[in-house]
This record gives sequence, C-alpha cells and structure tokens, in this order.
Amino acid sequence: MDREERIRNAIQPFVPSGTEVPLAEKIVKARCHLTITRDRKTKAGDYRHPFGNQGHRISVNGTLNQYAFLITLVHEMAHLTNWELHGRKVNPHGNEWKMAFQEEMLPFLREDVFPTDILKQLRTHMKNPKSATVRDLDLMRILKSYDEPSGKVLLEDIPENMEFQLGNKRFTKGVKLRKRFRCQLVGTGRIYLVSAIAEVEL
Repeated sequence: MDREERIRNAIQPFVPSGTEVPLAEKIVKARCHLTITRDRKTKAGDYRHPFGNQGHRISVNGTLNQYAFLITLVHEMAHLTNWELHGRKVNPHGNEWKMAFQEEMLPFLREDVFPTDILKQLRTHMKNPKSATVRDLDLMRILKSYDEPSGKVLLEDIPENMEFQLGNKRFTKGVKLRKRFRCQLVGTGRIYLVSAIAEVEL
C-alpha cells in the first residue's frame, strides 16, 4: 500500500464520499504530514510551515462533522500553497491566502459534495473568506446543524436572563452586542462576551 492509498483510507471516514481521492493527491504532492487530532476548543485545524527536518504539517480536529472537516482541511491546504508561493512575505490571511483558498475550494463546491444549504452559504463565504470559519456565524449555524446530537443548545436559542453552563462555568445570559452576548459569571458578577453560536448546557 503506497502513501497516497494510506492517506485516502485514513481520511475517508472524516470527509464527504469521493473527496478523499483528490485530497490525498494534494497532500502527497505537497509532501505534507496530516494529523487528525482529538477535539481542541481553541481551533479546528492549523498549518505549520517547514522547519528544520520537518516539512509541511497540517492538523484537523477529528471531531468535526464531514463538511466542517473538509472546509477546515482545504483552509489549511491554502495556507500551505500560500507559504510555497510567498513564504513570510505576505499576511497569512491576506489576499494571497484568500485567492489560494478560493482556488483550492472551487473543485469541491458541488451538490454531490455539500448539502444544498451548506453549499449556498459556503459559496457566499468564499467570495471573501474570513480568517476562520467560526467568524462566519451564518455558515457555522448551518454546519453545526449537521453535528451529532450532543444535548447542548446554541446560546442564541435560549431566553435572556437564563442560566447556562459553558465548560465548568455558570453564566446568566444578557443582551446581544453585535455577534456576542454579554453574559455574567454566576457568583462573581464578572462579564464575559460569548459567541451567539457557542454550544451551552442549560
């Protein structure tokens, strides 16, 4: 079994059917090491440029649903392309990266890859992609709807003044400020701004 086949087999359970073939080809061609990780609360994926004896490295959370996993992997592959073309000369999420991301994602913007609702919003997102998918709340809402049931709800879906738990902290939901809610930590009164689409427990 060659490396490309091993990568295809490794990523097949995590991506929409059929996309593992072109993805594996890209990973092998770029001589990139891909790691599928446990859940990380602070990021869905990352890219590290070659350093010392190590080549390109990409990691993606294995807990993402197949559509979010694909978008994240292509996002990081665009960083790889951007590095090969420009190195440190450009902003990591500047226009050069956006163009690379648009080009890398284009072959996957099809109805046999993404459900209609994701595809429609993703096409809008790709006109001017943000530095992180989580910054596009409309796209994230749709992607989250394809997650396995977790017993959690989105913060924006619970009434104001209701208590909720996020991690090991309890809060009271306050008013909305643009894309976040002003929430008060129970017991201390300290104020936090929490994303409208944060998954919380009642």
